[in-house]
Amino acid sequence: MEGVWKSKPKGQLDSLSRCFIACPFIVLISLVHTAHTQQNQTPPTDPDEARALNSIFQKWKLPVQSSYWNISGKPCSGRAIDNETHFDDDNYNPFIKCDCNFNNGSICHITQLKVYALSVSGPIPDELWNLTYLFNLNLDQNVLTGPISPSIGNLNRMLYLSFGINALSGEIPKEIGMLSNLSSLAFGTNNFSGPLPSELGNLTKLEQFYFDSSGVSGPIPSTYASLKKLRILWGSDNALTGPIPDFIGNWTQLTQLMFLGNSFDGPIPSSLSALISLTDLRIGGVLNRSSSLAFIKDMKNLRILLDKCLDFAANFPLTFGQL
Repeated sequence: MEGVWKSKPKGQLDSLSRCFIACPFIVLISLVHTAHTQQNQTPPTDPDEARALNSIFQKWKLPVQSSYWNISGKPCSGRAIDNETHFDDDNYNPFIKCDCNFNNGSICHITQLKVYALSVSGPIPDELWNLTYLFNLNLDQNVLTGPISPSIGNLNRMLYLSFGINALSGEIPKEIGMLSNLSSLAFGTNNFSGPLPSELGNLTKLEQFYFDSSGVSGPIPSTYASLKKLRILWGSDNALTGPIPDFIGNWTQLTQLMFLGNSFDGPIPSSLSALISLTDLRIGGVLNRSSSLAFIKDMKNLRILLDKCLDFAANFPLTFGQL
């Protein structure tokens, strides 16, 4: 009869019930299998980079927790490739991050390396310069010694490069000037010697430059006039000589300028008056004390002024009638 619901035979109901009970487990097993398959399908790490990284860590006697990533077999795995773990997370050190999208997703390259404040000592292993896909390298606050190899010029993808607070020596290699994409460069608090390389003037994308207490000496190269994107420059406590260049007045994006503890020839150039974005200005060691503070009158954002040339220090806001 039409419109009358007909019950299913008992055997069919039992079969249907078993399906409802079993299906969730089948789906769960399928998901686990899929996840396992995806993990196994993670592209391999470039073998040259894997060997280089292992050699670096062995020479520096660095242990790595296996829960982070598989240093011995597949460095680009685990935390090194997930999107949730950030490179700057203090819980992961030493640490790498990888990019597995190269060659249509068939290979992973190491793109970031952090060995921060782990008391690593000795020279920088040559194998480091084989990690040519690095764009972020942080070796701050260790006990690294010896020179930086000219082979650093191989790292032409580098954006953020930091060797600060170590015991590195020798001259700053001019090959750093080949890293034309650099946004941040830090080699302060080291035992370097010699001049600032003129080739660093090629770093026209540089926004942050830290070389305070680095040991460099001599004049600021004229090629640095090209560094017009600088926002932060720390150059205190070196043996810099000659005049403070007029072209610094063209670095109009500067918010911090620190030149304490050098041996500059005065006076402080009036061109610095164009640096109206400055919030922190510290200048000292200018041999000719005929400088004045007139150049700061339009620096409305200035919050810290320390001028050891004039034995003057102030915290702002400050009315210019006090000068």
